[in-house]
Amino acid sequence: MLTKPLPSTVSFTSVRYQTQGLSLPPDESTLLFDRFLRIPGANQQALADARIDLIGCGGLGGEVGHGLVRKGIGHLTLYDHDHVDVTNLARQHFSAEDVGKAKALALAKKLADQATGRSLIRGHACAFQEAAAKGINLDGQIAVVGVDNNRSRIDASHYYLQRGVPVLFLAVNDRASAGYVFLQTSQPGDPCFQCLFPDAGEDRRTYGCAGASIEILKIVAGITLYAIDSLLMARPRPWNYKAVYLDQSGDGQQMIAQRSSCPLCGGTSAHLPSSGPETQEA
Repeated sequence: MLTKPLPSTVSFTSVRYQTQGLSLPPDESTLLFDRFLRIPGANQQALADARIDLIGCGGLGGEVGHGLVRKGIGHLTLYDHDHVDVTNLARQHFSAEDVGKAKALALAKKLADQATGRSLIRGHACAFQEAAAKGINLDGQIAVVGVDNNRSRIDASHYYLQRGVPVLFLAVNDRASAGYVFLQTSQPGDPCFQCLFPDAGEDRRTYGCAGASIEILKIVAGITLYAIDSLLMARPRPWNYKAVYLDQSGDGQQMIAQRSSCPLCGGTSAHLPSSGPETQEA
């Protein structure tokens, strides 16, 4: 059962849903997350208490959001200034009636309908930079950035770095055959997004209208969901960067180090990591 969207308190449109969880008999409700809790290190309460900022509500953000609400996330806030078009329908969590609607608002409703637990889901039809400028409290304890341009990635890297909040960056390439997930812990001594991609600060391109297919989105989103768990509970993660390729060999993971004289985080390490796959679309 869902509550009705609450009125927006800012100039752009916002929605808010509080889900009540699945209606199950008492003897079955305790089994809802039983299979997850059998995994070593799993902690359902950590998910129920968690707050996630999801920046980008397209193919990647939609898959991550869907996974989070099925897993019982407690608080999820969506940010996206884009609108749904018909080319999104074959691979994103939208329906024909969503065409023309703001992605963040349409996705918030879709995720509320899919939630298994008590989740507070908020959607803001704006870029996260606009929300921050207007005083919206981006209060996630973890941020997920699945956008299609480096300017927003750099802005998010800087914003959460200043606040010590971990950020997961994810992207796939324009052939729908490769992708990566990178974790910026935002802790002193750890690398930022620009340590991984030194040229990103000068890249103002937006990659939106390239080849896309649903399978790579699900794979990259799955890796992201695992990384979120690793930040919230005792699930091991011996990497902060993981790349996957569907059409060639080369899958790999690394512990990326800070880059010497990084202009964003002021890294001091002399190690310069590989940039991985040529990732473009969100």
